[in-house]
Amino acid sequence: MTKEIKYITGIDLSIFNKSFVDKTITARMNETKCNSFDEYTEYLQNTSNETDKLKKALNNNYSEFFRNIITFAFLEKYLIPALAENKTKKNNREIRIWSAACAAGQEAYSIAMLCDEFLKNQKAGIRFRIFATDISETEIQKAQKGVYPEYALKNVAYSRIKNYFTQKGDSFFVHQHLKETIDFSTFDLLNEECYCPPVSIFGNFDIVFCANLLFYYNPKVQKLILDKVDNCLANNGYLVAGETERDILMKNNYKEVFPQSGIFKINHST
Repeated sequence: MTKEIKYITGIDLSIFNKSFVDKTITARMNETKCNSFDEYTEYLQNTSNETDKLKKALNNNYSEFFRNIITFAFLEKYLIPALAENKTKKNNREIRIWSAACAAGQEAYSIAMLCDEFLKNQKAGIRFRIFATDISETEIQKAQKGVYPEYALKNVAYSRIKNYFTQKGDSFFVHQHLKETIDFSTFDLLNEECYCPPVSIFGNFDIVFCANLLFYYNPKVQKLILDKVDNCLANNGYLVAGETERDILMKNNYKEVFPQSGIFKINHST
């Protein structure tokens, strides 16, 4: 199956988790009303836009604002204040954050809201630099526009909707001042020649968000991504991952710093 589809489309399915590939192909077969894999490969070969649809299905761009409420609570109450205090002691006033698979920007804007709220309530003069990347130029363009339907804001507190969005009809527009706190750009996490987004110049991130991505890939690709994250994390930097990725992180020498938080550190002692 993998070789046939790669021959037809150029898509290397071997980098993905097998169960994810099976579910994706089955979903495309159902959508295209193909009754067998052979019928689907023939459809794929003879239908010009099906390759793009398959690529889009494999590059899952689903995201939410404040997707893991517990994770964002830890960030707000403990991690951001602790980082700010530590930076102030070292006379380093910049906290650098990377949202590594930001999709249409929901995660990056969630981070930006927490950072903006912290800045309004502290006097340390801390500066946040937020970088947000995705492999899809289309998703980055959506993120830069910052326009979302009402249902997308289901996890956003009313006070934050009031402070950071303007409603026009059925759409909610992110305020310009929040958009200006984030540097959006395209970046391929699987590119072995570049370990951090070029716009960030040197990485050195205090927090990297790479959540709900790793489980789509096979163990070799998971390690490639995590090695890249490790290389661009600052000393004592943190990785934020999804709840379902805890075992993957533990197998790759990361330890969870707050139980059930999805916030990890590389364990250099082993």
